Amino acid sequence: MKWKKSLLGWFVVGLVLCDVFQNADSFSHRPPSRRDWLWSNGCGAATIAANSLLAPSRGNAAPIITGNLPKLANQYYDTPIATKPEAGQFYFPTLTPPFQNRATYRYTLGRNSWALEQLLTFANVTATIRCNVIQLQNGAGGLWVHSPQWPTGEFCSLLDELGTVEHIVLPCNAFEHKAPVKAFVIRYPNAKVWVSPGQYGPLGRCGTTLTDPNTLGYKIDGVLGDPTNPPPPWADEFDIATLYVDLPKNAGPVSEVAFCHRPTKTLVSTDAVVYVPPMAPRILSTYFDQVTIQDRDFWPKSVLQAVFLPIRTDTRGNYPGYEALVDRLVRAPILRAVVDARAPEAVRDWIDKQTNGSWNFDRVLTSHFASPIEATPADVRASFQYLFEDDIQKLLGTSSRLPPIECQDWELLDSINQFIAKTNTGEKAIFDFQRGCIE
Repeated sequence: MKWKKSLLGWFVVGLVLCDVFQNADSFSHRPPSRRDWLWSNGCGAATIAANSLLAPSRGNAAPIITGNLPKLANQYYDTPIATKPEAGQFYFPTLTPPFQNRATYRYTLGRNSWALEQLLTFANVTATIRCNVIQLQNGAGGLWVHSPQWPTGEFCSLLDELGTVEHIVLPCNAFEHKAPVKAFVIRYPNAKVWVSPGQYGPLGRCGTTLTDPNTLGYKIDGVLGDPTNPPPPWADEFDIATLYVDLPKNAGPVSEVAFCHRPTKTLVSTDAVVYVPPMAPRILSTYFDQVTIQDRDFWPKSVLQAVFLPIRTDTRGNYPGYEALVDRLVRAPILRAVVDARAPEAVRDWIDKQTNGSWNFDRVLTSHFASPIEATPADVRASFQYLFEDDIQKLLGTSSRLPPIECQDWELLDSINQFIAKTNTGEKAIFDFQRGCIE
């Protein structure tokens, strides 16, 4: 099958990365240096303000305007964690590690919303993965469950305390989000199920409408973004924006759906943006001992491995790639290199729909790392400024007042794209995803 051939190609990519990135081609143009960046951003408050207010967009109405920098809301730090390990932390069969002792932490996020967090571990990569839950205001106030995770006894007990699960949302086709959904649907058979379009791969497939063949193994009630079907019953509370890109040479289409819950002014995002906290999330203590977690190198290395940036230190022993990500709302580097590089127009239009002024939100919930994040549509748009701004100097001038990722830290992901192009194992990149990097 096509997806098997494509996945094999990506597996080969992984095996040869260590050799390939050592020989990455140089850039065809001289990227701005750190001195250039400091000059662009250090010529006085008036220059910074002018750049941030006047930065034009590529034919889109809303300019990038940066005010206060996004930050983690107090709920992330101050909320007590709810756990119920006695209810059971094991689920079989689970397709993503850890395979035993899978803890669940529940966070109260305010505004009748919660996050249920588990760990995702694979080889040397460890990341948090979150299911965000919102209590609907219509009807009986049932639960809208976004990207559910493995239904262990602990997970379900913590969820059931909140109310009745009415709607299950699979918001993208990434494996770690798709894998637990069938088990979750079996656990909550009375809930309606809504999926992003173009589900594809070894866990089953569906098309872009309900009339397309569905082999997901469970009944779906709607494909999000399908104009031929009535909107979901919860659409009166949510704005919906669907990204769907069919990359025929890759392992199926790419899709992700963003939601704005109007009553609570909340953007619910899956993988589009991330916010890396300055300290390791508390749930890591269920998998690692305290000596490991308190090591100053542990969290920076964990972050860099999760986002596919090289573990590189500077002369002070710091990690420049990590410093370019921590305490910031950013586009996940791996998606910037893999998706944005191949479908820049589609991603730009998708983000524009969320940030052009029609959506009103003041916080963001994400599926990885940490949230809620105090952020506005302008802040989200600024995370994708490399797609909107043509002028490199203006791009640097609106770089959220913090240095962007250095060019050499993009070499690993750039080498993946070069290898794919040379071996024809996937769709070629058509956009310079590194735009705005500094030396």
